[in-house]
Amino acid sequence: MGTEHGPQRTAWRYLVWVIVGLFWYVTTRDFHPTTELAIIVTASLVVAFTVAVDVNHLVLIPRYWRSRRYRTYAAFLFGTMAALTAIALTVVRVSYFRLHGPDADPYGMYKHFVIDLFGVGVHVAVAAAIVWMWRRTMTR
Repeated sequence: MGTEHGPQRTAWRYLVWVIVGLFWYVTTRDFHPTTELAIIVTASLVVAFTVAVDVNHLVLIPRYWRSRRYRTYAAFLFGTMAALTAIALTVVRVSYFRLHGPDADPYGMYKHFVIDLFGVGVHVAVAAAIVWMWRRTMTR
């Protein structure tokens, strides 16, 4: 893994995240009352996905997974995903409250937290699978 390809890899990674964001915006925009809210929700969640994936691959895997500290790895990964989900959901809820009014569902926050945490987990797992397959392919 040479450093000469670092900036190119970073550019490709973030281009992929822009594509992911556009996919989620197009897929979910009709579930939000305004375009502005759809953009805020999508951007907040895609940033959470991106940061969770980067923390996993750049910090947690090298520090805990490779040293076979699997429980510590799992705990930090779950904590990271939960914290990022909470931050994204806070941005979403504050934006909704300011632009659309309070949530009529008294349990909406909890339901959305679970749904969004699941989404973060899926994106982390898919990214890990892609990296694993890429490395396996490139080392053959």
